[in-house]
Amino acid sequence: MADERMFGGRTIERDGVVRFRLPADWTIRMEEHEGHAVTAFDAPGGGTLRLVTDRVTPPRAGEGGTAVLLREMALRFVRPDDPRCGDRVVEDRPGGGLIASAVLRTDEDGRTTWHGHAEAHYLWMLGAEQGGRVAAAMFSFALSTAQDGEEAAVAAIGTADAAIRAAAFPL
Repeated sequence: MADERMFGGRTIERDGVVRFRLPADWTIRMEEHEGHAVTAFDAPGGGTLRLVTDRVTPPRAGEGGTAVLLREMALRFVRPDDPRCGDRVVEDRPGGGLIASAVLRTDEDGRTTWHGHAEAHYLWMLGAEQGGRVAAAMFSFALSTAQDGEEAAVAAIGTADAAIRAAAFPL
């Protein structure tokens, strides 16, 4: 289903770091969180995919460089010490780089809720070496846990997952 919905979609490129395709019916808007620009994509059936990008220079040359830094970033991204997080995976991407993914479910703590409800966050981090630096694209698909598992949410998460896994890192 995700491949059919992506046909005729639009290509999105963020900060020269990542390029991917989403269906044309996903709306795009900009947000700011803690001083960082965040691109938000609202799925027509509910839920929001958010994207933040970064480029990081390895702190010391000669100690594994970008490959070591990329793996460390991916392992931190899947939140190994967070009991709210599950389904943690770090995989090598065909053609180089890594993809890390996890699912995070929040409690109703008043700070990280979706309109007063607990949230589910599907998380992905794509990373690759670009010119001696690590380029990272971090995605989060957020929705109410009440929506999680509904047909529209499953379709939107599947579309996001397919788009992220097919994403490219332009130079």
